[in-house]
Amino acid sequence: MTGLTVFSDLDGTLLDHDNYSFERAKPALAELRTRGARLVLASSKTAAEVEPIRAALGFSDCPAIVENGAGILGASDTQAASRYQELRSLLDRVDPMLRAEFRGFADMGPDAVQRHTGLASDQVSRAMQRRFSEPGLFLGSPSQETAFVAALGQVGLVAQYGGRFLTVSFGASKAERMRELRARFGGRTLALGDAPNDAEMIEAADRGVIVLNRRGTPIPRLEGEKEGRITRTTQEGPEGWSAAVFAELDLLTEA
Repeated sequence: MTGLTVFSDLDGTLLDHDNYSFERAKPALAELRTRGARLVLASSKTAAEVEPIRAALGFSDCPAIVENGAGILGASDTQAASRYQELRSLLDRVDPMLRAEFRGFADMGPDAVQRHTGLASDQVSRAMQRRFSEPGLFLGSPSQETAFVAALGQVGLVAQYGGRFLTVSFGASKAERMRELRARFGGRTLALGDAPNDAEMIEAADRGVIVLNRRGTPIPRLEGEKEGRITRTTQEGPEGWSAAVFAELDLLTEA
């Protein structure tokens, strides 16, 4: 047992950007299992989306961070406990004029979600099985959007801006969930990601890795890079991920 817990983003990091395959990461995944290390997936995906991926990777005995940190899918669970109806009820307490301008996934329906995301129909079904958050589009003016976000705060909700959607949740982030699980497990942490919403998690780990993604929004230079605590891969997706994991395991072997 290495005492290592690896926290990893999925799309563009552990999964190939184009075909969502983890084929090239299989040797590193096998070595993690051999050494008794944990793999905690940390994704904006829902529990329904993450659970089959976690099972395919062979780490169903580890928890997963879902909906961009809004919730945790427990080890061996197939569904996470839900606060979705509570969230939707609070959302409906916002000023009706502002609320009408926000079209969440539940307001859109499957056809519109598919149109806006480009997901296949079975993937849309999983993406709509929300437990802790509600992504959507705000259709009003910038000043109305500012007022809407402020109104969310008055009912105990927060809004996170992503590349495509404004997501409403009870708060928390990948980094906060990582700290929560780190306190439970102890040991050493390695965090890997490819996008700006992974930056805080990467900074908070003992060692962090920014996985190259030439097509995504780049992560700006982080403080930990000056110390050498955070590195960047020269290969993209699962190839870069695999190389970084093997490098970390080599360091643990030498220690």
